[in-house]
Amino acid sequence: MPETPVTVKGSPIRSLLKFIEGELTAAQREEMFSRLPAEDAARLRGHVLVSDSLPVALLNRMTEEAAKVKQEPLQKFARRAGRAAASEAFSGVYRVFALVLTPEKLLEKASRIWGSLYNRGEMLVESRSDKGAHIKLLNFPSEEAGCARITGWIERMVELTGVRNPRITQTRCCAKGAPACEWDIQWE
Repeated sequence: MPETPVTVKGSPIRSLLKFIEGELTAAQREEMFSRLPAEDAARLRGHVLVSDSLPVALLNRMTEEAAKVKQEPLQKFARRAGRAAASEAFSGVYRVFALVLTPEKLLEKASRIWGSLYNRGEMLVESRSDKGAHIKLLNFPSEEAGCARITGWIERMVELTGVRNPRITQTRCCAKGAPACEWDIQWE
């Protein structure tokens, strides 16, 4: 029996499209879309609803092609895209939650948010302390673009709590053969 594709809700796709719109010129965006399969490009040029579910592979491919067109290393571009997505997710009224929660509590919420956005994978916060945490993403087939976006997203979420000098390191990666993706986060 074929495996169900990994999908993501429309809000991360919309965030990435908004980020790309701010990063690429109109001509660069057209070049990016031309590098995608015609059906996918048409879908992304249309109105993506928050409730839509699209393949994560499409999100990753769009990230890769946008980075190429911008001539920026994929890791750097994707991480900045992840940071922008977290900023957007925790803007407005949700910004208050980020400011009043400790990094540990906000990361716990991130674990719940994951399940509402993706049809697969489980984000666990482990080894919590007042100066750090260890995050593990299980049962989620990842790609380099996705891991870099997730890294940026986690990093920005921790920053939004107001802690000083947050540092995040991805210690294991499914895209590189590990059984799970893992990150260590420290802050002051």
